[in-house]
Amino acid sequence: MRHDAFGAGGLAESARALGRPSPPDICLVWGVTLLQVVWTLFGWLALLVYLLIAGAVLYTLWHPKQKVVPPLLPLTVLALSCHLLYLTEGAITGWLRLDTPEAVAVVLGWFIGAGAFWLWRWRGMEAPLGFLLPLPALFLAFALIEKPTYLSTELRRDLLLLHVTLMMGGYLMLMLAFGASVVHLLTLWSLKSKRSLTILHRLPPLEVTERLTTRWVLIGLLLMTLGMLVGILWARWTGKVAWSDPKVLLSFLTGGIFAAYLHARFVRRWEAVALHWLIVVGFLCLLVTFLIVRHTLATG
Repeated sequence: MRHDAFGAGGLAESARALGRPSPPDICLVWGVTLLQVVWTLFGWLALLVYLLIAGAVLYTLWHPKQKVVPPLLPLTVLALSCHLLYLTEGAITGWLRLDTPEAVAVVLGWFIGAGAFWLWRWRGMEAPLGFLLPLPALFLAFALIEKPTYLSTELRRDLLLLHVTLMMGGYLMLMLAFGASVVHLLTLWSLKSKRSLTILHRLPPLEVTERLTTRWVLIGLLLMTLGMLVGILWARWTGKVAWSDPKVLLSFLTGGIFAAYLHARFVRRWEAVALHWLIVVGFLCLLVTFLIVRHTLATG
């Protein structure tokens, strides 16, 4: 993960600067290296278990007569625990400061996994395990593989923290809206094709998923808009132009898609299928904005 500030390389360089490293220095370097490997294994283990659970649930969804149900409770607890231990490494080594996309991805992924676990254990919904758990796996892969993002020292950290908190909350709500939309579309497909999907029988009716989707989009779009406004203020405070950053432009495009959903929902009165496919398009744009497009404004 992010080990530049607290890593074996930094300790080895310090040892070389002091001359020939002593045996305690060598032991310290090897100890830190071993610790990094262990923490990284926690991250990869959480990623693989997330995918295992999601695959088993989705397989059961599409093949209701062929039950392939692993022990979901211990596996989910294992994945969330390993994910949390990976976050603990961030608190120890210093990369978890919520000022880089990689750190935000790990934190946001844990909340998504915990939300899917809550929906399953306390609301009786297994389907979100299949639809939502690939997201924390994707975010962990992004954090484990992606090169670190270094932010300019000129940026104000108080506005940065407010910006990241609002955007993370908005992303979380919009991802939950995506999960509800997928369930809604599958339910409509099941009714139209007259194919029974046993897991969907335990989910709320169409009216409830429609209401949840709209509520989450409203909250998510509000938080995301506030986060973008804080980000623009943040850029102006440091004398930079926000509109030159492709991530900012794509964020506005993403917000525009979800705003178009609300317009189509309340003003144009589109059919449910078109509305929820618009949510899927907005979600894909959100993933591209968050995971692929790099900041040019914040890096220094």
